[in-house]
Amino acid sequence: MKVGQRFTLRITPVNPSVCGEPTLPTSVTAEIEGPSGEPIEGQIQLGEATAPATLQFTPVRPGPHHILVAFSQVGGLHQFDFHAVVDSSLSAPSYTLNRACTSLERTQQGSWVCGTTVLRGDTQVATFPNARLAVAGDVIWVLSSTALERYVDTGSALVMTGSLNHSQGNATFLLASAEELAAVHDDSLALYTFSGGTLASAGVTPWTPPAASVGFAGDPHGLLLREGSQFILVTRQAVNFQSVIQACPYQLDSGRLQRTPETCLQLGGDVVGFEPQVLWTRDPPFMSGTRLEQGSIHRWEWSGGRLVEAGSVSLGAQALLTFPPMVTPSVVPAIYANQSGNFSASLTAVAFWSAERRAILFEHLDAEVHSLRASPTFYWGNISPSTSPPLTKIRLRSQAPIP
Repeated sequence: MKVGQRFTLRITPVNPSVCGEPTLPTSVTAEIEGPSGEPIEGQIQLGEATAPATLQFTPVRPGPHHILVAFSQVGGLHQFDFHAVVDSSLSAPSYTLNRACTSLERTQQGSWVCGTTVLRGDTQVATFPNARLAVAGDVIWVLSSTALERYVDTGSALVMTGSLNHSQGNATFLLASAEELAAVHDDSLALYTFSGGTLASAGVTPWTPPAASVGFAGDPHGLLLREGSQFILVTRQAVNFQSVIQACPYQLDSGRLQRTPETCLQLGGDVVGFEPQVLWTRDPPFMSGTRLEQGSIHRWEWSGGRLVEAGSVSLGAQALLTFPPMVTPSVVPAIYANQSGNFSASLTAVAFWSAERRAILFEHLDAEVHSLRASPTFYWGNISPSTSPPLTKIRLRSQAPIP
């Protein structure tokens, strides 16, 4: 449901029968609680005979809403949890690219980095097969299994500013700034620097990747978060026969990422997103009566050498997570309404952090996008699964949606 728009919920009473004749409820009431527990005004009416009752109300603030519906005499007590989302679909700028993008970034000059291809509009500027790309401002880093190249987008051309051969093999994760590139290779952690017109690496730190990826098959086996000279490496490990998320701190020392003596933090659940200083996780789903609750999303911030939980929100039984590949520099959790497990693009939303409310809220951006993916900056995916060639629709995300 969307903030400021009328929401309708139909509730079917549980009707026992006596001697084959249905027994009907005589009345129905509804209580609606907003994000802070405040009462929300609504109207509810009984349906005729065995028809569902109809509840209507208009959410005024984004966030979780709890609904309690009680039928009199017979019909039972019904509880529902829904998220009211900010609707940015009419205001978010929109772009379309004539190809599918497994990852998406944009330079300050406006060039799109779609997977391994750099585009200006729909015009291909350059392509870098068998490499990973990362963007920081107008800088584009290109890292293959044997070489690193650094380019600057001038608005009219890509200018190479440095190159460096290396022997670290494939990289599975990149974290970029304009002057530094941190990379998780198959068996090492490396920091590459650009200074005085020269690319260099002060050395690498060996590491043994775990057997499991942080997410699903094809996802990286390690993610890096960074604040200044402090890093944290996020992996999935088997500890005491349990699969856990493990976050181990590293410190930059003479250009190398060195493991610090601090104990690794262990978290339950799954990794469902990451940003340069943020980790998103989800608790496992669980049964509550006859409902499958989807667990809670947690937002963790890497700051001051500690990974601290900033906030969490329960998904309830009505919201399902999407699980896009974790191949972009940032992945933000996205959800869709649970309609018997079927996906509907018109009922999707992506998480954002409200600093004012210190809460995780959700924003709806588009009713056409399938195979959706989201970062703090973009929301994108195929316009239609059957389009050939596939068209990618992009919506720019506001950095501060109105809470």
